[in-house]
Amino acid sequence: MLRGSLFYLGFFSSAAIFVPFLNVYYIELGVTGSQIGLLAALSPLMTLMFATPLSALADRRRWRVRILQGSLAGVSLVIFLLRFPRTFMTIAPLNMLFAVFLSPILSIADSLIARMANRRALNYGSMRLWGSVGFATSAIIFGALWQHFGFAPMFVVGSLAFIPMIWVAGLQEEGPVTEQRSRPPISALGRDLGLVVILVATFLVGISTSLAFAFEGIYMRYLGGGQLLIGAFISASAFSEILTMRYGTRIAERLRGPRALLLAYGLMGIAFLGYVLVRTPWMLLLLAGFKGLGFGLFFTNTVHTINQRAPVEWASTAQSLMTVGMFGLAPLIAGPLGGVIHDTVGPPAIFVVGCIAVGLAAFVLIFANRRGVLD
Repeated sequence: MLRGSLFYLGFFSSAAIFVPFLNVYYIELGVTGSQIGLLAALSPLMTLMFATPLSALADRRRWRVRILQGSLAGVSLVIFLLRFPRTFMTIAPLNMLFAVFLSPILSIADSLIARMANRRALNYGSMRLWGSVGFATSAIIFGALWQHFGFAPMFVVGSLAFIPMIWVAGLQEEGPVTEQRSRPPISALGRDLGLVVILVATFLVGISTSLAFAFEGIYMRYLGGGQLLIGAFISASAFSEILTMRYGTRIAERLRGPRALLLAYGLMGIAFLGYVLVRTPWMLLLLAGFKGLGFGLFFTNTVHTINQRAPVEWASTAQSLMTVGMFGLAPLIAGPLGGVIHDTVGPPAIFVVGCIAVGLAAFVLIFANRRGVLD
């Protein structure tokens, strides 16, 4: 429990030092909304290309911990280098390299920690929630610091924060050895229609969360909020995730079937609709709570469902398919689309698209459940 919790706490605390403020920093450098959208597309493109091959390599060679450590070291180095470029053309290559190193981290870590939780009868959500605690706390603390000192020290601090994570990654259990002759083919993942449906719905939710991830900070600034309010907004969302991550399994047991995921989609849809309607920055803090409750319930139940359906030999690969859909293909579409909408229609319209994407995910899940695909 301590090992898994420590990884999520450290990883998300480190990420919150710079991730919520990165696009705001780029805007201050003179990067346009459309260029922000292209940067948002470059990162998931690398995820789409590298997440599954690296995760499959980790599964085949049983190098999960080794690749996880190497990826964290690469992330630390690139964050430090991001302090130097000042134009879009120099920022873009480093963002691509950052995405390559980042792409397998969560799929491998989630598979390692979720499988460990199953072996030892632990609540996965109780470990994952520490990521939300760390992200929320770190975002508001460093939001206040960057508002006072500016963004100059952000990349050095962020880079140093990832270095201890290499050691923490080494504490995770690789898992029991499985004989090679008993390994099912990787095509077994595609033959499970229930798994395919979950991945499709997750991709659609990923479009809405990608739009939010790329443009929430910019939208807060558009409504008149500063760095401190951006940090508080991220914290409100992350702290509210804790409740549904802690009790997500119990909620799923009570509701049964896909109802827990549908509830999660509904909560996120309410948040995105609220973003469209509000005109004062402080109101976003309340809506962030709805989004966090929905995301916490969605994420823990999706990871748990994928782990239940996928063969243990392809655990990291199955999780990487979720990563590719949600953090690769979805933002690849959402980033440029959101950038165009930002520059032509206006920031509120971005979240109308988010509502539509969540609604489509709910429709896919309901249709599949009525056909018995999710049994």
